Amino acid sequence: MERHLFALADTDPEREETFSQIPDNSAFLAHEGSVVVASDLEDQRAKVRVELWDSPPDAPAEEEFKSLGEPSAVFFESERIQLISLMQEPQSDEYALTSAGPYRVRVWMGSQQENPAEELDAYRLFESFVIQLWR
Repeated sequence: MERHLFALADTDPEREETFSQIPDNSAFLAHEGSVVVASDLEDQRAKVRVELWDSPPDAPAEEEFKSLGEPSAVFFESERIQLISLMQEPQSDEYALTSAGPYRVRVWMGSQQENPAEELDAYRLFESFVIQLWR
């Protein structure tokens, strides 16, 4: 994650500029084939899980997560999405969607954690995120 930001973006090369709109810290913004997430930590090696559901899911159960806002609508033109950095560089493998079209999205953030094995002080703290998509 760079400068508080990362995104889950449609791999369609015709999509609008992913970071043309930026949410406040600890929030997300769904627009133009992407979900932009802003964290509290400036630079980190965040842990991000993307979940695809058939119906509205419950909150993640394995630890305490807080919602970064109400569910929003996002439209993906292609059937492939990917996590990207602020510099538009891929940060994950591509995820396959069931189809192109509208989805609902909600983002959850866990509490800050420390990785004592991390050699760089700037990356020692990190956050966990869960991005839930459903139709």
